[in-house]
Amino acid sequence: MDENIINRALLFIQKCDNDFEQNLFLPENSSQAKEYLKLLRKLKKDNNSAILKATLKKLDFIIKQIDAVNYHTYSKENILNLVSLSVTDYIISLIKNKHLIDRLLISRYAYIELSKALYYDISYVKQMDQEAKKRICNAPVNVKKEKIFSYVTCTQWLELYKYILEQFDIEVIKRSREGQDHVWGEIKLDDEHIIIVDATDYINSSIDLSNAKSNSPTVGFVVLPKEYANIRLYDIFTNSNNLELARNIMDCYQLNRELDRDLGYIKKKGYPVEQIIEENELFHYSTNIITNPTDLERYSQATLDFFRSLKIPNNIDGYEIYAYYYMFIRKLPLNIKGNISQQTMYVDAFSYNHDKTKKKFLHASREYLRYLEDLIYSRYYKYLSDEENNAFLEQMKMGDLGEKQVLDMIVKNEMIIAEINRSLNLYYAINNLQFYEPMTANTLGIQLYEPMMGTKIFQTQEEFDDFKKTLLLK
Repeated sequence: MDENIINRALLFIQKCDNDFEQNLFLPENSSQAKEYLKLLRKLKKDNNSAILKATLKKLDFIIKQIDAVNYHTYSKENILNLVSLSVTDYIISLIKNKHLIDRLLISRYAYIELSKALYYDISYVKQMDQEAKKRICNAPVNVKKEKIFSYVTCTQWLELYKYILEQFDIEVIKRSREGQDHVWGEIKLDDEHIIIVDATDYINSSIDLSNAKSNSPTVGFVVLPKEYANIRLYDIFTNSNNLELARNIMDCYQLNRELDRDLGYIKKKGYPVEQIIEENELFHYSTNIITNPTDLERYSQATLDFFRSLKIPNNIDGYEIYAYYYMFIRKLPLNIKGNISQQTMYVDAFSYNHDKTKKKFLHASREYLRYLEDLIYSRYYKYLSDEENNAFLEQMKMGDLGEKQVLDMIVKNEMIIAEINRSLNLYYAINNLQFYEPMTANTLGIQLYEPMMGTKIFQTQEEFDDFKKTLLLK
């Protein structure tokens, strides 16, 4: 009987591996893996064999991998299951399970997967004080413990990436400009080529923390001749004197497409965003101006309907979705895209998140507790020294406190959390996508997006203005 359960579990694991190869991360597989875990853990009391241990470990990995891909999309239990998952352990496991040995493929795969699993800390973007900016940018990161879906700047992203590649004997060189906070990475591929890695910079109106999550063409990863060493891609695409160099780099991006086919991210038809653009007539007239009033009205309404029905990529947040929307907007006719505006709205992170999470979690004290634990560990520990000893957090972590005791202590400590939040000057990003009638400039529609709220639609400017009053905008 024991052997039969283990064999069934092994066949199931093989099925999941095949699904992963096809880029399928099915929630039902996660549920099935949890059932096998329960059965096999019961067997462990009498059967502690190596194969049973390995099977348990693999099932746990499958659950975390599927739940991570479907974060923000399915159940809140998926989110809570990620509390203890180290982002570097997660990526290293993905690479090993894919059996990659080629340096270029490892570098590419780690780049995409790490960018999927992290968010940009927009506190840096909105911070006016230069010293505070430096503190945010230079905040230490524990490369072994940083959690999946943590918020980072370029510095922390690069440290995590460097650590992951070190496990495969690949060196990433840190690059920077004197007097600038931004850093990026460079890898010596061979005697003739280097790889530039820069996931957090806005390059050619795009950012790879967004592109990775939407499985779109990336802009911060490129294999170049070694004479391009130490260039910053942002500088190339923002300086009109570098047009020829920019064209050369654009040509080099083609290799990414081949790598992504090898890694299973795309098939012959290309990236999902390219397929959508190719199959939708809205995007076939990007150099045209529509002059017929009837056609213009029809086109404007069809564009509005498209964005309202567009599927939001898994895990993308209110800051990153700007780049995703822009890939479609730039392919519209000139006078259509000229009447669409995007704005990132920044709200007070503590007040906004606290109100939202209370509504979602307060009715279930255990889940609310897990949320707060994640809030503390994933968001604040990087700003504390390794020597600091917080008895409250340690007791929470070890489970030494009863649920009622912990909830009572949370009430007393929430104001402390709020003060930490304010001192770090944190923000939360909401994307504001607004459509205007080309002939009259009247508001045709407004939609907001951020993960906790989802997509919120307003028919008129007045409706939107009333809602805006409820936000603590920064």
